[in-house]
Amino acid sequence: MRQARLASDEQDPAPVEGRRQTAETTNRTRGEFLFGLVFFVSVVAGLWSTATDIRRWLFDEDKIPVSGLVVQGDLEYVSMDEVRKVLAANPQTSNFFKLDVNQLQKEVEALPWVYQSSVRKRWPALLYVYVVEQTPCALWGNDRLLSIRGTIFQAPRDRLKKTLVQLSGPDDMAGKIWDQYQQFERLLALNGYHVTSVHMTNRHSWELQLAAGPKLILGRNEMLVKLQQFIDVYPKLENRELIDYLDLRYDTGVAVSWKQQEGSGDDQNPRQKSDSRT
Repeated sequence: MRQARLASDEQDPAPVEGRRQTAETTNRTRGEFLFGLVFFVSVVAGLWSTATDIRRWLFDEDKIPVSGLVVQGDLEYVSMDEVRKVLAANPQTSNFFKLDVNQLQKEVEALPWVYQSSVRKRWPALLYVYVVEQTPCALWGNDRLLSIRGTIFQAPRDRLKKTLVQLSGPDDMAGKIWDQYQQFERLLALNGYHVTSVHMTNRHSWELQLAAGPKLILGRNEMLVKLQQFIDVYPKLENRELIDYLDLRYDTGVAVSWKQQEGSGDDQNPRQKSDSRT
């Protein structure tokens, strides 16, 4: 029986051959995997090296400076040269990729007549700057301006294109003073008068200067009523060109202060001159 089984194994070599093929297949698969892994690592390493070289070329060396500037916006007071100077003064503009647009935006907004700006890059080396200007509606105090947004700002007045009303008072009351001026102007303009300046004192008392006319002291309350009183009384006064100011704070009348005449020898303060009541 044993001899028959041995003889049978010698006559059937298939199991031995199958094991040999399985071993060869396993070795081949393992080799292919190792080769693929080495190839993949080599490709990744090559890409990383290339990316590092490109980054070094772009960022570590001044290879691509900003070559063009486009300034957009409805500009009346801000010049292109001012924006260019801001760009030229920023050392990062020598490299397009290094340039911090947020920082440049702050520098542009530091210009006197700029209210707001936005800066963006455009490949390959262009810079777009959009500017929103300050829009002045009045002179404020001695050397500042008031914008239509109610903000006080400082900018060269020699660039103004038109004559603006002079306003003054506490800074935190700027919006209220502007609104009140517009009410004064609307009422007076209907009667041929125009306001050139409005002042609110620290005690919130109102004073107006009229174009080619006297100064009006209105006090703190019922200003429009007092202006109507001025409109009714002023045309009846004689020698109106000699009037310095009208004090309308009285309930029973108007105090008139006359201008000092040349050669009169009166060196008193204008508020101390003799007044007349009407």
